[in-house]
Amino acid sequence: MHILRSEFSVICTMIKTLVLSASILLVCTLSVPAYSQDLVRPLLEWETNAINLGSILEENGSAEANYFFTNKSGRSVLIEEIITDCGCTTADYTRDTLKHEESGHITVVFEPGSSRGGPFSKSILVKVSDNPNLDTLLLEGFNVPFPMNAEKHYHLLRGGLGFALPVIHMGNVFTNEPKVKQVDFFNFHDYPVQLNPNHELLPPHIQLRMVPAVVTAKTRGILEVIYNGEGKGDLGFFEDEIQFTLLSEKKENVPFKVIANVFEYFAPTPVADMDYVPRLEIRETEVDLAKIDSKVPISRMITLQNKGKQELQIRKVSANCECISILLPKNTISPGERTDLTITFDPKDRKGLDHKAITIFSNDPIQPAQTFMVKSRIN
Repeated sequence: MHILRSEFSVICTMIKTLVLSASILLVCTLSVPAYSQDLVRPLLEWETNAINLGSILEENGSAEANYFFTNKSGRSVLIEEIITDCGCTTADYTRDTLKHEESGHITVVFEPGSSRGGPFSKSILVKVSDNPNLDTLLLEGFNVPFPMNAEKHYHLLRGGLGFALPVIHMGNVFTNEPKVKQVDFFNFHDYPVQLNPNHELLPPHIQLRMVPAVVTAKTRGILEVIYNGEGKGDLGFFEDEIQFTLLSEKKENVPFKVIANVFEYFAPTPVADMDYVPRLEIRETEVDLAKIDSKVPISRMITLQNKGKQELQIRKVSANCECISILLPKNTISPGERTDLTITFDPKDRKGLDHKAITIFSNDPIQPAQTFMVKSRIN
């Protein structure tokens, strides 16, 4: 009987311990998420948390960016501190206590003279009362220091304007939104200049803007080039010979070359959908024609397959040389289907090692542009 009572006592103790542990676990489980949600809840709603100042000419002095916000916390809050990651940026802000639904702003000043030239990206951290998390703001732009010798730096003269480079390279342009490239120049005229607003000499997919609108004599300005990828109506690498007109004491046409790689835009594909979207597979990523005669064109067939579960559309097949002709029997490839692309290389007037690139544009959202190489040794 003594043994049974002892065992019963031990069992009761174990049950009490388990109940107590379960109660503690239940309390923690219920309280932690509520506390976590309170921590991550944003107190300020920002109109925007990223601002691009564009190109900043050093001689124009500091540039400002204003970030506007509204207190959405449901209680009164106060901005306690602003932290910047560079001495070239300073911040001023609304210091009064803000009630629920009240608005305020932060002014960030960028000093170009205290920062080196080129692109910049600065972070501004905002500390709000009763919130251990910091709000992050982003300030971007391109700093253009004044050169020691303007004549030497802006050595390329076009219509009395001095440029540093002969070509405006837009880089990669996507069809979802126009891309803006800012180019600094020097007005060597003895009189102010401005752009002709008609732009009758520009192609429809390229627009220009001058900042400031009127650039005075012997000063610098910014030429903004706006390239509309969708408006181009084509995909691939393009060189546009453009002209724009200056209005000043006399009307002057300024020629320029604009280079761009235009790609179709696709939104990021969720991982769960990767097996269901169209997928282009090129069996041969490199085609070696080996030794060939310069007098005889040579052809090869490249197998294309749709590895996805939706219809694949071939938008375009282009080569970086007119010496290559392309024959594609069909532009639509069903799921699992294959087709053969025939390329013909004419090596006329060529000699030695030769490499050519062929790019296939399709509606494959993961790899919408794929390139394979064709190499040969021409006798």
